[in-house]
Amino acid sequence: MTNHPLWNLSLAARLGLLKPGTQRIAFLYPQPDVGTFRYRAFNPVDAINNHSTQKSASYFFLSDLRAIDDLSALADVLVVVRVPFDGPLERLYRKFRHQGKKIYFDIDDLVFNPEFAPLVAANLGFQLEGEQLNRWTDFMTNIGKALSRADAVTTTHSFLAERIREFTSNPVHVFSNSLNAAQLEVCSRLSSDQGRQGSLRIAYFSGSPSHSLDFEVARHGITRFLRKSPDSSFTVVGHLELPSELRALGSRVRSLPFMDFLAMQEVLGACDVNIVPLQRSVFTHSKSELKYFEAAAASTITLASKSPLFSQVITHGTNGMLANADEWAEALHAVSAMDVSDRSSIAQAAKDHAEATYSPSALLSQLEAIL
Repeated sequence: MTNHPLWNLSLAARLGLLKPGTQRIAFLYPQPDVGTFRYRAFNPVDAINNHSTQKSASYFFLSDLRAIDDLSALADVLVVVRVPFDGPLERLYRKFRHQGKKIYFDIDDLVFNPEFAPLVAANLGFQLEGEQLNRWTDFMTNIGKALSRADAVTTTHSFLAERIREFTSNPVHVFSNSLNAAQLEVCSRLSSDQGRQGSLRIAYFSGSPSHSLDFEVARHGITRFLRKSPDSSFTVVGHLELPSELRALGSRVRSLPFMDFLAMQEVLGACDVNIVPLQRSVFTHSKSELKYFEAAAASTITLASKSPLFSQVITHGTNGMLANADEWAEALHAVSAMDVSDRSSIAQAAKDHAEATYSPSALLSQLEAIL
């Protein structure tokens, strides 16, 4: 369980967020964390409560259900976020249905169809076989059951929505992952320093060890660029183990531990280029654009793989940069050679796009259209 001051509220305080006289929306997630919970439960609740007068919302965890007699008596809408189907969830579904209240299932990843279990495992670098593969398949099967038995599904973007529509006849709606008010407040204090022409401060943010296969897409290109650009540096934040050819570059390459997401915004703001390499697969194409908009909010340019989603949100050379697997060194050299004013224009366009599209108020507009 990962707690954080932003969501370290007692159950009584969280129940108090559901206000009489409003449409009350309850988000249910297994337990707090800085990943899916933050994006798909905390941020929506924060946006609704800070920007809506007609709706109120709160988040709950599976452990809370033992203390709440009947959540359906306290909320008008249930949003179940990535909770596998089991007996307690089935009973909760029945209670909301008995009250005539709507149930949404929210999913942010390709983990609802067990047919994709071997693909997902391969992309994450897991050598699943035997009992491990059975457990992973069972998890995805139960996610699929919970999704199918809801009234409607919400997800992060159109590519993943299409994969869900291939799996279920339920209506599928999209609301983006987003920034929260605390992130925007941190970003408002950051400078927009774009470094200097001829060098780059590059950063890669690895949320889990499974990102090592994604990093492989760009590893050779980054190494080639750094060898030819002695004034440039590379920072890895998170769980990635640095390969030997990068360690050989000495102090120009550094590793920082996985950090609080607000501290991460400050590190992002001290970089010139945030890289987002991705393998080419249905699984990686189902990932959201969060690495782009969190960097953009900190006035940092993103160089990303040409996945369907990143190609949709990034206009190359306008609000970011895109690269095929064999183009990473050339793309980094192109950014390095830009005038600082040109870099600043790209960073500002990205920041404007992020604040307009991924802010709490923009998230509320999406939620109101769905809920």
